Amino acid sequence: MTLAFFGIRGVGSFYYLAYGLNHMPMSAGERLWAIVGLVALFSILLHGLTVTPVMRQLDRRQGRDPDADDAHQPSDAQAPASRS
Repeated sequence: MTLAFFGIRGVGSFYYLAYGLNHMPMSAGERLWAIVGLVALFSILLHGLTVTPVMRQLDRRQGRDPDADDAHQPSDAQAPASRS
């Protein structure tokens, strides 16, 4: 469900609009391009603003701490050798 919400939105809309306009006569093509462009822009803004809070909430539901530092090295990793 998360992938469905945060998936690519505009590409399919632009493709299908271009396909439809090339296969049927329509006088309002420019207006449709403007509407699809505006919807894609709003989609990008909406998804950009909501992805972090939603993913943090999903992490909490899964029992993971979204604020934990995951950049730790495994205990069996060796430190780089120093040059003399």
